Amino acid sequence: MSHIGSALTLAEKKLVVHVKHYFDREKKLSLKNNKDICVDNSARRAAQATNLSEVTVWRIMAEYNKNKTLSSPVPKGSSPYAVNDCVKTICQDIIRSYNIRREHLSLRLLVGILNDEFGISVARETLRRSLYRWKILHGSVQRHTALRERDYVVKARREYLIRKRYLNNSKRMLVYLDETFINKNYSGSDSSWYCSDWNNDSRLDKSFGPYINKPAGKGERFIILNAVTKDGWVNGTQLVFQANRRTGDYHGSMEEENFTRWLTTQLLPNIADNSVIIMDNAPYHNMFLEDNVPALTSSKSVLQKWLTENNIAFSEDFLRIQLIDLINQHRPQRMFKLDFMLRNDPLCKDRNIEILRTPQYHPELQPIEKCWAVMKQYMARHCNFTLKGLRKNLETAWTKVTSETMEGIMEKVTFWENHHFEQDSLLDSIDDKYGANYVEDDE
Repeated sequence: MSHIGSALTLAEKKLVVHVKHYFDREKKLSLKNNKDICVDNSARRAAQATNLSEVTVWRIMAEYNKNKTLSSPVPKGSSPYAVNDCVKTICQDIIRSYNIRREHLSLRLLVGILNDEFGISVARETLRRSLYRWKILHGSVQRHTALRERDYVVKARREYLIRKRYLNNSKRMLVYLDETFINKNYSGSDSSWYCSDWNNDSRLDKSFGPYINKPAGKGERFIILNAVTKDGWVNGTQLVFQANRRTGDYHGSMEEENFTRWLTTQLLPNIADNSVIIMDNAPYHNMFLEDNVPALTSSKSVLQKWLTENNIAFSEDFLRIQLIDLINQHRPQRMFKLDFMLRNDPLCKDRNIEILRTPQYHPELQPIEKCWAVMKQYMARHCNFTLKGLRKNLETAWTKVTSETMEGIMEKVTFWENHHFEQDSLLDSIDDKYGANYVEDDE
């Protein structure tokens, strides 16, 4: 616990003052009463001398006796983004590589790999919850347990990559679109360099902190929507409006009506015929046409009525779950509203514009996600915590995504497309040769 060669912190200096004052009081009491001080309970005396509780003293000493050192306190609270998309991509890659090599991978082992090889420290239960959210499941493999991506995630990724490879070799324009948001007080970090001051009237060094008046909370939010190609932003497709404001055409939120209005009035008029629109799976991108099929949570009589009207035979003794199976077997093929509009609207049906949706949980395949990161990095560095400053910085931030920027972004996207394609092929060949031997285990 020696501090030779290092400066004391303010808290440590305060402890020295408390200890000195305590022994001064002991000295006065000893001289006044003309007797020695009792030194039997050292923990109590240490607590009184340092102005701490006796329990705290015992806890500190237990840690020191065990480790011969003391650790820094853990900050209270947790990061709202404890496991981000970067960690998700790394986990997918690790899990798939272990599956290819037919090697067992447990959650404990995955946590160790992240920490040792990538310097990423994450609690095991936090990672477990994240893996389930990313549809990476835990199941039985040859009397052991292992991690594996869900089949429908792998299937959706493969279908997307096959279609994307074909489009990359075509002459069609690929248009990527996405929405994001940014708050007025977004500055990237709550820390800053600053100078400390010395008060000549005190023997203690008092730090006054950085002279930055950062408001509390996140502040008002702007919703941003745009489209990009391999060459940069699509002209005339910028959309920025303030969230939770009931003024303007977009009424303060991004939902199906607002998104469809932007698509028809700003995007479609500014892209070429035969273009392919590539977007993610946001709920308002994927609204289905009504097919007159009752909700599967409807009463049994409603389900029976629909089956009768569609001349589908069933027994009166069928349970609800059997009726639901029948409905799913005979349900008409569902179509998204946006796809239907592009195929049937008089202004769109002759332009041969189609929509391709990226697979779930794969932001690395969507280049516009990187564009948002470039813009937000600039806006964080120039944040002045005002709406006026946010609008001004946003105008400049658009220009930071140049053709050179897009070239680098598209190279990264191509890398991940090829990587996923090759890794999935390897895993499939291994499963085909040896058998997956996999049984899903929800527990």
